[in-house]
Amino acid sequence: MKTCPECCSDVPDQAEVCHACGRRIVGKECPECAELSKTAARKCRFCGYDFARQEKVAVIEPFHAKASLLPTLVIRGRLIPQEIYLSTEKIVIKTWGFFWLSHTEEDIPWEKIAGFHYHSGWFWDSIEIQTRGQKSNTIGCLPKTSGRAIRDILEKMKE
Repeated sequence: MKTCPECCSDVPDQAEVCHACGRRIVGKECPECAELSKTAARKCRFCGYDFARQEKVAVIEPFHAKASLLPTLVIRGRLIPQEIYLSTEKIVIKTWGFFWLSHTEEDIPWEKIAGFHYHSGWFWDSIEIQTRGQKSNTIGCLPKTSGRAIRDILEKMKE
């Protein structure tokens, strides 16, 4: 026999749910609300946390790309290209200011991403990442190979 953490009732060892209060005793713990869900659950039944999305994020290889210098100079009128870093925790878009004197880093946690737009040009690509509750973030002037790689990673997350 084991004890239910909610109501302290005795529960048989093979039971997954307490017969007295209905609380789940065995299962997958949600990192957001600490409640237990079925082992095969895709979402937490209490807060809606997406277990499947977290499993996809865990397999992302860290990726770094830098915009091309020529289009950055011609199109954006800047000397220093933007950079993008993708990790298992978040996406960071770094934009440099005048002569490397300042920079802004826009952190985009994976769980905040609502969608994206991939714009493919003749020579360079740009990606606009839309987020829940924040403004969209754009990185442009990306080489074609980098743009496609970032698009593929974002596509995997969307599935």
